[in-house]
Amino acid sequence: MRKLVGIAAVTAVMALTACTGSSPGGSAAPTELDIAAIAPPESFSPGNFGTGPTTQFLQPVYDSLFRNTNEGEPAENIVTKWSYDDTRTKLSLTIREGVKFTDGTPLDAAAVKANLDSARKGTGEAGGQLRFIQEVTVTDATNLMVTLSAPDPSLVPNLGGTAGVLASPKALGTPALDTTPIGSGPYILDAAKSQTGIKYVYTRNADYWNAKDFPFDTVEVTVFNDNNAILNALRAGEADFAVVTDKDSNSLKSAGLNIQTSPAYTTSGLYLFDRKGSLVPALAEPKVRQAINMALDRDAIHAKVFGGKGKATSQVFSSTSDAFIPELDKKYPFDVNAAKKLLADAGYANGFTLPMPDVSPVYPDQQAAVTEALTAIGVTPQYQPVNGQTFISDLLAGKYPAAIFGLNSPRPWDFAQIALTPESLWNPFHVSDPTVVDLINKAQGETGDAQTETFRQLNTYLVDQAWFAPYIQSDNVFASNAEITVTPQRYSTLPPLWGFTASKK
Repeated sequence: MRKLVGIAAVTAVMALTACTGSSPGGSAAPTELDIAAIAPPESFSPGNFGTGPTTQFLQPVYDSLFRNTNEGEPAENIVTKWSYDDTRTKLSLTIREGVKFTDGTPLDAAAVKANLDSARKGTGEAGGQLRFIQEVTVTDATNLMVTLSAPDPSLVPNLGGTAGVLASPKALGTPALDTTPIGSGPYILDAAKSQTGIKYVYTRNADYWNAKDFPFDTVEVTVFNDNNAILNALRAGEADFAVVTDKDSNSLKSAGLNIQTSPAYTTSGLYLFDRKGSLVPALAEPKVRQAINMALDRDAIHAKVFGGKGKATSQVFSSTSDAFIPELDKKYPFDVNAAKKLLADAGYANGFTLPMPDVSPVYPDQQAAVTEALTAIGVTPQYQPVNGQTFISDLLAGKYPAAIFGLNSPRPWDFAQIALTPESLWNPFHVSDPTVVDLINKAQGETGDAQTETFRQLNTYLVDQAWFAPYIQSDNVFASNAEITVTPQRYSTLPPLWGFTASKK
């Protein structure tokens, strides 16, 4: 999910903006979709990028193994048939025939193996989603077997996302692939018209096998650092679509734009990474983390910061999942005095200093609310300047013990893998809790109701131990002009590229 605050910024302003030559009241169907982002892609090399906003850069040029439905369920794409064995550790895949990468290389079983072998060594979230792949074996040109070291409940749907994108085997492992993608997707990056880190221009791939699902002749992705520029483009009719803040939605609606909301599948809050107490010993104490949770006025944050959109919560697991337990949101009622007592009981009656990144340029209202909550109980935030280019790597390196942040939280298994295990990418201090590890391992071998119950036990434990201090599961607010119809996808931060079509007149 990343920009200045990485995945955290998933809940901030993201946009698909345009210079389409169309206007909100125009009659000609747009032939160009211009996408405005507020951070460039981490890389175009499979496995080295994220799972959130990066999709808007990848989907024009790359096919994925599966294409998830609007409900987030895997459906055929490059893979036409698939099945697991009884142990759910052997996944058989049949590959669509006749597809080629834009450099002429066949997209066959050998190409899929090359991509999976390369991507699972990647350092990004997408690579992390492939961590249980042990071996990929090619049977023939259209069939292969993926062997797992243990069952992975989310592997197939994740292969319908950024974990399953496919680059030309000739480009894999080359430095050029980091900035110049070569795929088999509906568009080709026009390097002559593009500028790395600023603007990405994609023109139609004339040989694409499924062109009917992509009606625009051109897609442009431009990186903006100024929210006002995005809003001005929307109002001027130069933007087809944007994810905007709720506070801007009314004025945009008055300007003739359509407004719709969709779950962002992102949990935002104060992420307490240093649960070992390596940098801030106080954070190793559950009562301290519980006090921080009790200091947060979630209802006020929900109403004032998020405009009542989304859901106020103290849980990291998505409220759309069966692992979510409504009663757990009563665990930490807003109570400053009770929070102070918890701090005193933990030996911190005089509070402590908590170094954190300064995210006020992106989240001024959230940071103000968190500051007020912490100072009310005697905890002093010590905000440090942020380098937008290194912020994510700084977080992952354990530079900050806590951060106002947001992580994608689609399915419980996905969140467990990115944030809860000792090896998880977003467990930068490598905290290992036997109860958490045991419950995750138990869920891995289960399905159906048994797995749901295990995840509910895990959720209860995380809330009881106050591993995090969440306050909102946000909604995305979409603004679009009348010429574009936008269809969101469940579990996805942004609508997929094929979810953008010209509106019917």
